[in-house]
Amino acid sequence: MDPTKRVNDLIVITGRLADLLERENVALREKQNKELNEILDEKVTLGRVYESRIMGLTEDPEALDNVDKELLERLRGIGEKVNGLMEDNAKMLKIAIEANRRVVNLIAEAVKASVPSAGTYSPTGGTGTHDHRGAPKNVALSVDHTL
Repeated sequence: MDPTKRVNDLIVITGRLADLLERENVALREKQNKELNEILDEKVTLGRVYESRIMGLTEDPEALDNVDKELLERLRGIGEKVNGLMEDNAKMLKIAIEANRRVVNLIAEAVKASVPSAGTYSPTGGTGTHDHRGAPKNVALSVDHTL
């Protein structure tokens, strides 16, 4: 494929990726989970297409010598924009994942706490799961030595 066409394709793909990352970042900020699910498939597809185009250019870097410098500068500019968006995206995803992990842990702890247990014996010999008090540590004891 012609290097100029590859660069043009890459500019279009990178632009779409930038738009997608902007949408995803907004959805992450506003906690729009449905939107995030819809974005994910498109993000994976665009990522694969982007990777294949980049691989094609990196296989023959000398071919870029024949591409218009303004076109390469445009690609570089949009690439920098995508890098910034990806950094923001990674930070927000990390925060969202950590928040979800904490919620799941809180739910798991609440479920564990609500499960009834067998209980223990109280000092009065009763059983129950509420207001447990340990047996006294100093217990008076007498032994009858006569048989």
